[in-house]
Amino acid sequence: MQIGFNAPTTGALIDPDSLRRIITEGEALGFDYVTVSDHIMVPRNLESKYPYTNDGEFPAGTAAAWLEQLATTAYIAALTERLRFVMSVMVVPHRPAVLTAKILATIDYLSKGRLTLGIGVGWCREEFEAITAAPSMTGAKSPTSGWRPARSYGPRRIRGSTASM
Repeated sequence: MQIGFNAPTTGALIDPDSLRRIITEGEALGFDYVTVSDHIMVPRNLESKYPYTNDGEFPAGTAAAWLEQLATTAYIAALTERLRFVMSVMVVPHRPAVLTAKILATIDYLSKGRLTLGIGVGWCREEFEAITAAPSMTGAKSPTSGWRPARSYGPRRIRGSTASM
């Protein structure tokens, strides 16, 4: 069994000193991995219902600042030597596919293979609109739909229905 913890990406603990302390102490305590969540931003006027609570309210609220997932993961990678990082989950349609794949591959390479990627298609229409990502590019229409690594280790070739790299 592996035990992990969540890195704050919103709230009072996202300042660099607090985040550094949480991450380095988590690694020193022997945790196996840290999860890093993904929201580019959450609009203040939120009509979309959060699908994972009974009342549809987003638990973090709408007024919070958010750290970007890829930049935060790169920061965590630079602070640690053993700790794995789990993207939990990356909202695929928020970012250009090829650029995102390159950034992820770079983080994985520079961290000596410590990246685990979890992907999803998102739920917040207003977030898609604010970053001009098309909500119609979710699910089966996502550029990454059907992506499968060609092999487990070394250089990877990814093939999807609308993108290949």
